[in-house]
Amino acid sequence: MDEELLQEFLDNQAPAPAFATDLDWNLIAHNGPLRDWFPWATHQANQMRWVFLASEAREQLVAWEEDWARPLLGQLRYERAHHPKNKALLQLERDILAGSPAAREIWDRREVVEHSHGASRRLRLPYHQGREVAVRIVALRPMRSDALRVVVLMKDRRETPGS
Repeated sequence: MDEELLQEFLDNQAPAPAFATDLDWNLIAHNGPLRDWFPWATHQANQMRWVFLASEAREQLVAWEEDWARPLLGQLRYERAHHPKNKALLQLERDILAGSPAAREIWDRREVVEHSHGASRRLRLPYHQGREVAVRIVALRPMRSDALRVVVLMKDRRETPGS
């Protein structure tokens, strides 16, 4: 996907945070609201590494194990099965399992998840002064590349009080 077109698409998702990752969960583009909600995006290049290796992730991702860690590890397992020769995915798996005892326990369940599109999840971020916010995940793969993920975190009006 053309980088300028991808960035324009992400920018047009505002006020919803939006980002794109490559097959290995490296952030390759994101919009301003994502930087506001997740300051790590400006310096941490990999979504999976942040979720599993950054201490604040467990505080900010409500129901971390059930709603975030299990599905993401299931997605990693899915991608590893579909791209068994991808060395970056293998290294990502090794880094996460070496750095997170919780991830090792979850990994042993052998769950496979293709994507999180449509899932409702909760966040407790400094940007929202620690208030819990429910989001709905919109996950897309551009037609031109199965190695790219585009994710938009839309406010879940069904679960957010006062919306």
